[in-house]
Amino acid sequence: MKWYHSLLVRITLIFTLALAGMSAIFFVVARYETLRDVQTVVDYSHVAVRAAFDRQTQNLDFGKLEEMGFSLLTDETLKEKILDRPRPPKPFPMKRMEERFRYGIDCVPYGMHIYTILLNRDMPPIVLEAPFKKEILPRIVFPLLALMFVVMLYIGIIRSLLPLKNLRAQIKRFANGHYDITCKSNKFDEIAALANEFDAAVTKIKSLRDSRQLFLRNIMHELKTPITKGKLAAEMLEDNAYALILQNVFKRQESLLEEFSRIEKLSADELKLDIKAYHIEDVVDFALDLLDDKKERITCELLPIDLNVDFELFGVALKNLLDNGVTYSTDAHVTLYNDTERITVSNKAPALECALEAYAKPYFLEGKKQKSSRGLGFGLFITWHVIRLHGMKLEYKHEEGTNVFTIWLKNEIPSPL
Repeated sequence: MKWYHSLLVRITLIFTLALAGMSAIFFVVARYETLRDVQTVVDYSHVAVRAAFDRQTQNLDFGKLEEMGFSLLTDETLKEKILDRPRPPKPFPMKRMEERFRYGIDCVPYGMHIYTILLNRDMPPIVLEAPFKKEILPRIVFPLLALMFVVMLYIGIIRSLLPLKNLRAQIKRFANGHYDITCKSNKFDEIAALANEFDAAVTKIKSLRDSRQLFLRNIMHELKTPITKGKLAAEMLEDNAYALILQNVFKRQESLLEEFSRIEKLSADELKLDIKAYHIEDVVDFALDLLDDKKERITCELLPIDLNVDFELFGVALKNLLDNGVTYSTDAHVTLYNDTERITVSNKAPALECALEAYAKPYFLEGKKQKSSRGLGFGLFITWHVIRLHGMKLEYKHEEGTNVFTIWLKNEIPSPL
């Protein structure tokens, strides 16, 4: 999954933009309020300096300034810092005292206070602490609380979404055939409800799987027991011809049981492959051995190559193609040949009634007329899914009265030139 598809990334981006926007708004509002406070102090400072200015002596009465709330700043270090600070722009031109007052007034915010600076060309600047008290709650506490609320909301949402990662991992394990998982949650949000519902579904599916496996084990055991006894009894018969007939019957029954077992595993997607490299001659010989008397009707033209396959399962898939080819052909003959890219099985026979993909559905032939010799009618079903599990592709064509089944070993069909 790409990072930009992640829900966590999108939520993080949204909250980041929200925090940036809120911070910008609080900064602009704080800047505006600071400028407004400075202008208010400037106006008040003009009034106070006018009232404290003695026109006869041309000096300021600092006692009167103190009565109006101003106090002379005596800390030289702090005074230097205030005088070195850049003066904030004013929303209105800075007011100047009339020429006879000899003083210019400026105000500088510093920390929690605003300082009034009296400027005179004939003497050093005088710094006064103005009677101003900054309101902590609306200017600092409220913005901090708002930002903390957004951050806590983000943390809460992320913590609520984090179980999705574990739930995804558990679903992936369940899809791979692991049923011993649990994803119960003691929370009360929608994700917890989803996790609990999935956990209940897993428990139910696991119970159904266990019941099915128990049923299959029991029925296989009950069916194999009389077959084994029958095979032993057939070995004791003196009439060899009759014993051979019985042995073939019991062998056919064993083959049907194995086919039934593979069908169930394929339907449940529980069939596991043991992939190794084998010579194609060995795999084809194994498939022919499974066909007994029918292998005499099969012509093989093999080019020596190696196949990376599950020996038994791929052999069974080839056996099913060959068996169907002999059964449905008009001349009871099948040809198998190969090259480096494909294995082909062909026979003279009518075209299939439906598309090849339709035969990959379980119980597709249920209710249709079948010869008893065709077994359960799952030959193409098993072949299709075994080839799919090998990462290969099965193609079917009907040309001039010939059915052609092609197994593409690289899961791709070249485009026609």
